[in-house]
Amino acid sequence: MSYDGALDALGLSQVVPYLLGLAAHGVGLTLISFEKEERWRERERREALDRRLRAAGIAWRPLRYHRRPRLPATAYDLVRGARAIRAAVRRTGATLVHCRAEVAMAMARLARLPRGVRVLHDMRALFSAERVAAGSWAAGGTLDRLVRRVEEANLRRADALVTLTERGQAAVASHLRPGLPTAVIPTCVDLDAFTPRAEGTPAAHGIAYSGSLGALYLAREMVDFARAFSARTASRALFMTPQPEVAVAAGLDPSWADVGAEAPAAVPARLRTARAVLFFLRDYAGAPAACPTKFAEALACGLPVACTRGIGDLDRLLGRERIGVLVEGFTPAARDAAILALLRLLNEPGLAARCRRVAEEHFGLALGVAAYHRLYRELGRDVR
Repeated sequence: MSYDGALDALGLSQVVPYLLGLAAHGVGLTLISFEKEERWRERERREALDRRLRAAGIAWRPLRYHRRPRLPATAYDLVRGARAIRAAVRRTGATLVHCRAEVAMAMARLARLPRGVRVLHDMRALFSAERVAAGSWAAGGTLDRLVRRVEEANLRRADALVTLTERGQAAVASHLRPGLPTAVIPTCVDLDAFTPRAEGTPAAHGIAYSGSLGALYLAREMVDFARAFSARTASRALFMTPQPEVAVAAGLDPSWADVGAEAPAAVPARLRTARAVLFFLRDYAGAPAACPTKFAEALACGLPVACTRGIGDLDRLLGRERIGVLVEGFTPAARDAAILALLRLLNEPGLAARCRRVAEEHFGLALGVAAYHRLYRELGRDVR
């Protein structure tokens, strides 16, 4: 069960590939997802995904996602999702329900599943902390308190827990039942799609950003860093985002940067045109549980990263493996110091191979699929 759409960029990178991998292990799967109307209207993409899932033996049961009015729409989707889960369990005899994130987990609880059906809570973030940081609601308000109670109830109901980071797991440890099966499975990447630039091929861009520019990301600070890096290296920057207007409003100018949305399939090739990747997140309570997909994608392409401190387990990994730099602040002096550190790193022999090795050891899709399969086998009596 995923409240994110399978047709969304996130669904195509962080839902569908795992299910295809699990299906290849012989797991019988039904995917229930909530699809955005604008994506659903893209008939060719929709039908192509349906064929891809059916060819793998995965039954897809898409539901329509409702956006407005926010609270009634979410409540309506909760009820529809719960009914869909219950119907799918009855129809298939499933012994395991895999819930991606908090809303899906709440749906499974509402479904009142038959005795013996296990529930895997795949926690993608510290949801309430993330929503407060994004400005969706106020900390300590009625909605915040309600959502935190839902999160705690989700953790109590879980028969197993997946988190993206070790720090995220530690943050919720006090709410878990003793002996609960747990796993840390970071956002993984298709290592066959995201590959390093061919040796000897020049980079068309100096530094790149890939992904949305939502409220959790520091757009103005990233644009300022990219501008300074481009000026220092006489290179162009690249911003691949579905919100180019946010980047432009933050100060990006076409005279030194390329900006625009890219189809998911085009992202790896475009990413390979850069020398490094940047992403700056706000300092918020949910950051320890975060593992941005763009990090694994950059490493798989042999690219180091420049990022802010406190994001998931990245501080320790960057320090141990020397695959990027931590930006200590946003004053001109701190920015320039980080740029100099990144340039020194880019001059190190074997950097691309080192980044790729870390991606292969920690963020390969096959590793994530294998970890999920182990949990499936532990939880589901009929899972091979």
